[in-house]
Amino acid sequence: MTGEASRAHDGAVKGTDESLRFGFGRNWADFIAQHFNETRVESSREHLLKALRAQSLDGLSFLDIGCGSGLHSLAALRSGAAKVTGFDYDPNSVATSLKVREMAAGNDPRWTAEQGSVLDPARMQALPKFDIVYSWGVLHHTGEMWKAMDNAVIPRKPDGIVYIALYSSDQYVDPPAAHWVKVKRAYNQRGTLGKRMMEWKHASKLFAGGLRRLEMPWTMVRNYGTRGMDFWTDIRDWLGGWPIEFASYAEVDAWGRRHGLEIVNALVGEGCTEYILADPAKNAKWGAEEARRKNSLETLVGPFTKGPGLSWVAKLPALKGRGDDALQPRGSTLMLYDRGRPIGLPHFMHAHVARFGGGRFSHWDDHVLFSTPDGSDPNADPSRWRFCANY
Repeated sequence: MTGEASRAHDGAVKGTDESLRFGFGRNWADFIAQHFNETRVESSREHLLKALRAQSLDGLSFLDIGCGSGLHSLAALRSGAAKVTGFDYDPNSVATSLKVREMAAGNDPRWTAEQGSVLDPARMQALPKFDIVYSWGVLHHTGEMWKAMDNAVIPRKPDGIVYIALYSSDQYVDPPAAHWVKVKRAYNQRGTLGKRMMEWKHASKLFAGGLRRLEMPWTMVRNYGTRGMDFWTDIRDWLGGWPIEFASYAEVDAWGRRHGLEIVNALVGEGCTEYILADPAKNAKWGAEEARRKNSLETLVGPFTKGPGLSWVAKLPALKGRGDDALQPRGSTLMLYDRGRPIGLPHFMHAHVARFGGGRFSHWDDHVLFSTPDGSDPNADPSRWRFCANY
């Protein structure tokens, strides 16, 4: 295979064929034109502050990499940020952000938006330093995710926070990530009718899952979007999102440590995992939070009972009623630790814990169903396993 052919093959596997690049900007322009309202802004603002575990962003500077619709930039501004800077590779996204700034913030001079690429290291070096570097669901669409992540850290203040959301290879296992690369390629190759058919097919699967939870399709659509998103916009964004790459929690954890950062909070979703990274030695807030967690660690008492497949069971009678359940599948605040480090993979379906292992776990009722990251028998070294009940 020639060098050129090899690069083309690698790009196809990763989902980086430039001829199929999805027009995120057009999608966001349609979303704002049809679905923008104050309820969505407030939902996005609440989610932002919840993830950051903050009451406000008063006095802080906020960089929105891949600003898209501008909704998250507006949410940061409404949360009290002193300065909000957004940029996006797609000119249509920049235009939409500026439209939202004019429409909802009166062209507030604290908020700027412009065209630019996170893959341009010179541009990232030229930026001022920010308290919060934010990029939700963007870096995995650049075609060079790890380079984009490395560049995203450049404009962070030494005590600043990096907040990124990436498609999770821990979640996309059945079907695997490679399946979705093929689906996205097929979607971008189809005409309008073919795309609508794929959107309805994908939606029908989501509706079927909702019905199993006794949630009606119209209720799912109406109540969709903890970040202020729209059901159909997100489906088009998901199916069309190209280029595409995936990352695991362990990979992001290792990447963060190479930059002197720790994952201090993670929100595990069904698609993207949201990561908050900081240097606890320099960030007072997260330094205190990490100290609290470590001081509250408790021993996960064995012996551990063998469960199906790769899973094991540990009893937690004192935490009965505080785990996940059918109504709150991500209600537990428990984090499992292995040798003093958080595993970071809670809220998984029990079948996935058993089948795929890899540190996935679920705190359910009066027990935790867990797997070891290395596939070993946890009874071989019980001292490895501890937990923080209120992570």
